[in-house]
Amino acid sequence: MHAENIDSSNFGLTDYAVFIILLLISSGIGVYYAIKDRKAKKTARQFLTAERSLHWFPVSISLMASFQSSVTILGYPAEMYLRGTQFWFVIVSSAMAAVFAAEIFLPVYYDLNLSSVNQYLKIRFNSEKVRLAGTFTFLLATVPYMGVVMYGPSLALSSVTPLSTAASILLIGLVCTFYTSIGGLKSVLATDILQVTMMYAGLLLVIFRGFYLVGGIDEAFRIANENGRIQFFNIGIDAYATNNLWNCVFGMGLMWSANYCCTQTEVARYCNVNCKTKSKLALYMNLLGVASMISCACLVGIAIYAFYSKCDPLHRGVIKKPDQIVPYFVMETLHQFPGAAGLFVCCVFSAALSTLSSGFNALAAVTWDDILSKTPLSKLSELKIKTITKLTAVIYGLMSIGMAFFAGLIGSVLQAAISLAGALMGPLFATYLLGVICPFATGAGVLTGLIFGEGFGLFVLCGSILYPKTTDQLPTSTDGCQFNFTSTCNHSLYGESVAVEDTFLLKIFHIAFLLVPVSGFLISYTIGLFVSLATGGLKVVNQVNPLHLNSIAWYIWPNKCVPVETRNNSPSADDAKR
Repeated sequence: MHAENIDSSNFGLTDYAVFIILLLISSGIGVYYAIKDRKAKKTARQFLTAERSLHWFPVSISLMASFQSSVTILGYPAEMYLRGTQFWFVIVSSAMAAVFAAEIFLPVYYDLNLSSVNQYLKIRFNSEKVRLAGTFTFLLATVPYMGVVMYGPSLALSSVTPLSTAASILLIGLVCTFYTSIGGLKSVLATDILQVTMMYAGLLLVIFRGFYLVGGIDEAFRIANENGRIQFFNIGIDAYATNNLWNCVFGMGLMWSANYCCTQTEVARYCNVNCKTKSKLALYMNLLGVASMISCACLVGIAIYAFYSKCDPLHRGVIKKPDQIVPYFVMETLHQFPGAAGLFVCCVFSAALSTLSSGFNALAAVTWDDILSKTPLSKLSELKIKTITKLTAVIYGLMSIGMAFFAGLIGSVLQAAISLAGALMGPLFATYLLGVICPFATGAGVLTGLIFGEGFGLFVLCGSILYPKTTDQLPTSTDGCQFNFTSTCNHSLYGESVAVEDTFLLKIFHIAFLLVPVSGFLISYTIGLFVSLATGGLKVVNQVNPLHLNSIAWYIWPNKCVPVETRNNSPSADDAKR
């Protein structure tokens, strides 16, 4: 029998103790590295990037942790619950992206020893405008995404703990801003290791409890299969379906690729490992963590669906959004075990903290390297510059807290995260890809493509908010509920659907949110390519520094684009032949 309401007073003293200890340890790590760096008199760049002093193993964990946020812990199980197991294929997407980063981008970035990933755009296209476009794209995409990451656990936890949504947002935002701003990148890596441990502990706790209650993993999958949740090969082409194989693989593949290849959050990590070979190792080993974390989150969704298959709390109106399904399950089934709910709260907050700390550090690094260092502030002492970077991290933390209060306008945390970031990061990835593998790409070409791609992405994003489509979730049941209830509304993953005529624009607004980054990427890449050709790109091929390109760039294009003599005479080509 399922309780109709969960009393937040079930979150007891032991739960509070477990949760508070996590916050204190995270803050303590930041204080430790702040004191250590002060004694060593670290420079601002050492504070932000660690200057190639990082070991590959903690970096591999941090790479995984920085992209496994509350979106994974809350959003992926909700996706399994609502639409089935097709989304599990994002593991394939992450593998494709990691290989792409390790073999195409890392060799270029590492040899250039960049302090900011956007510095690459400046030296590749000899254009400060392109660099600034990349910088502001990253800033505009990351700050709202940080808000979504804060909003996710705050929304979910407020329904099952005494904390309000606002209090949860403030708590997580202030704690994370504190230890990131004082401790730098090394404190971020250290806390990532702690937080990943807590994430696994919380997920495994829910998995074991869920499977135990429904009679084992076989029974859980049997129930899920009977109700249409087990589906891995929906190979039909449908631009409007979320649970479609191609949309999952390519949509999330673009998101993972953009994250690995052109964000300071990830590039600053693997490019500051102490050698190139170990940097690649960090990227590849990170895949094991990503695959296991995603699988754990998906198994949580299967277990919870099996438990609620006959009495859906969403349809009953007990919870308002799918992102609340996991915390609700925890409080209903684990409240009698002291500390269990607290451990799960730690899991959700750890997932958010790992992403937020990485994001704030990257935002501060990009702002200093790409904007503030070009001003008279660069003439200040190292101590004052370091103080400015810390204050910058604080400002971005406060901005993200503000954005968190508006994040609920875009459906679930998973949809919000992909839609917000994808509208901008898909086109930005196209810009970097043109730079690395296209010798005839020009600054004018990639900038034009970036503007059009981002314009389209933001247009679709705004339209999907103003005219949300009805959810495409699978049916749920309340036949097994042992009490009377009144469902006051038909909860939709996307909010209230607006009854308007099905016009051409609405068809664009209603494409699957997983395809937002794909469409932006294709527009940016195509326009960037043709505008580059139209603006004399073929005439400057032999002027491009081979160090700014991956060696494959000289072989994948026709002879009309890259003449044979240019291929043969380039140092990059010679290196590839060796």
